[in-house]
Amino acid sequence: MKSKVINYVRKIQGSRDRRSIIDRWILSTYNTYRGLKTKLRRVNTTSYSRAYLQSRNLKRNLKGKKFKFVTIDQASIWTMEWIKTFPCQYDLIVGIPRSGMFIASIIALKLGKGLTTPELFREGRFWHSSFMNEKLSFDQVKNVLLVDDAVDTGRAMSSAMEVIEPMSKGISITKASMIVREDSKPIVDLYHKVIAPPRVFEWNILHRKIASYWGHGILAVDMDGILCANCPRGVDNDELLYLEWLNSARPYLIPSFEIDAIVSNRLEKYRPDTEHWLKMHNVKYKKLYMWDIPDKSERKEGFARHKIEQLLQLKPDMYWESEWAQSQMIWSQTKIPTLCIDEMTLLC
Repeated sequence: MKSKVINYVRKIQGSRDRRSIIDRWILSTYNTYRGLKTKLRRVNTTSYSRAYLQSRNLKRNLKGKKFKFVTIDQASIWTMEWIKTFPCQYDLIVGIPRSGMFIASIIALKLGKGLTTPELFREGRFWHSSFMNEKLSFDQVKNVLLVDDAVDTGRAMSSAMEVIEPMSKGISITKASMIVREDSKPIVDLYHKVIAPPRVFEWNILHRKIASYWGHGILAVDMDGILCANCPRGVDNDELLYLEWLNSARPYLIPSFEIDAIVSNRLEKYRPDTEHWLKMHNVKYKKLYMWDIPDKSERKEGFARHKIEQLLQLKPDMYWESEWAQSQMIWSQTKIPTLCIDEMTLLC
């Protein structure tokens, strides 16, 4: 429906001399809508920002575009369920790197079978346990299960098939994916779950930026408890210990892609130490937002409130927070999809 409206507007925009009264009204209404949408996106007053974020959340709900988040634990359980439905016994499991290897490894371990990748399969090589009673040679392989974690376009599956086909003479290959979307079911022979996008997988969050259903979106993350381990208890109260910790904090979850914004409750005066740590650990980011108050004593437990104020101005498509209580407050007051790392739960 939206695409039809946009196409019609484009048509009447190019026919200035032939516009009817209805055409002019439609064009005026559309331009007003676009102007209001842009204003809500750019204006940073609290009321405008809340209105924009709530309308965006309503749009996700109306379009059925809420995020579906799958954890590693859930994927493991689903894979174990899926194995019970396999129609035959497989001699070898081939996982499509990188994410498909996660699911393929569980299958191979559970069934006690060899495991390989498409590239190693082409070379006639695979892994197997030295404790396996039956040592399978490659020329004994008759049934192969080619596995991916999820299939959308099928490009990865097709590429994998191109790699293994030259070595698959006389071998039956079953294409399998634990998760598919409705229109990708015909691509595979076996699947377990049908989940429509947008989907976020715990095992992919550091390597594939997914922040909105219409594209990569704007991703903001917390600092402590996300990019680095949380500050140990008591260290925050000792300035010398805290300064030492700022420069020696253990890296935790560092994405391989560029983060749009880091929203931290660290005080602004610690920016040089924080930027030094981020550079030292090759964290790619665009902006760093910190708490501009003179002293830690002024925080007065307003940790979530400060982040909410920053996020209302930034208006990201997703935020990663470490603590559960703060995650709940951020989601309830901003309607920004919030991934709580401690609980590995996506509030959306």
